[in-house]
Amino acid sequence: MAWVELTADEYAKDFASPHACYLRADFNMLNATKVDAVRFFAYAPEGGTSGYRLGFAVGENGCDWMSPYSAPFGGFACAKGIAIDEIDEAVKALPAFVAAAHKKLHVTLAPVFYSQTFLTKCVSSMFRAGFALDYADLNYAFDFTDAKPYEKRLWNMAKRNLKQASSRPYELREETTPEGVAISYDVIRQNREHKGYPLKMSLEAFEKTSSIVPIHYYTLYLDGAPAAAAVVYSVSAKIFQLIYWGDAPGFEESRPMNVLASKMFELFKTLGADYLDIGPSSEDGVPNVGLCAFKESVGCTGDLKYSFVYDGTISR
Repeated sequence: MAWVELTADEYAKDFASPHACYLRADFNMLNATKVDAVRFFAYAPEGGTSGYRLGFAVGENGCDWMSPYSAPFGGFACAKGIAIDEIDEAVKALPAFVAAAHKKLHVTLAPVFYSQTFLTKCVSSMFRAGFALDYADLNYAFDFTDAKPYEKRLWNMAKRNLKQASSRPYELREETTPEGVAISYDVIRQNREHKGYPLKMSLEAFEKTSSIVPIHYYTLYLDGAPAAAAVVYSVSAKIFQLIYWGDAPGFEESRPMNVLASKMFELFKTLGADYLDIGPSSEDGVPNVGLCAFKESVGCTGDLKYSFVYDGTISR
């Protein structure tokens, strides 16, 4: 058995329903111009070229293979019911494959809750196969598989802030018109600009991505003015991911983020989601203490998102 390269069409056929949209062939081809090449690999069964058990996609830049190269995470797509010994066999063979190509492979897996048993086995296999842990980011989510009421999840400070804010005439709208989407995006743009954070995606980039992934835009209005906004992807059948959220400058004292968190929780719980992924609160494994505290205060639970590296350019 060995790792083999597939075409995008072959990969799409064999790994049509991974645990998140970022692992699909179409999503990886979406931003192909950002890298030298997009390549797809699978672990082939003995004596055949079908029935692949494990696969992954990379963006290639020089000597680097990156999974993901333009997404929150990448990693392995798998056949259903893959056992630990099958994962071990495939992952154990990967360092030699990377070294033969003289590449450095970077892999960031999804937060464990996306597929708890499978991803936990992947982490175990990668440690034992010689991959180095680059870092592990703290990632937060609303967990709807836990029946605990929202108010029971809040810190006392967040309860007070939400009570204070809820006395104001807030209204959450899902934006479905080009004008509404532009309003939601502009709130995010103002928020990132005000706080000095980069806004990596243009409105045009979101429009392009929406051809592959359903995107939902929400604006929280106060007295008719846009006070906060959120952009959410449907990344799998039961998991949504918050890509950006934030309040408009000048509204901070009205606590719109506490209201937005509450309304997003109730909305996606009603939609039958298992999780709303709120995203990482660390960079290269280093926590943003204030961001961690805020997400925990409004009812999020923490998980880990592992990043591994194997440098096949080094002689061993």
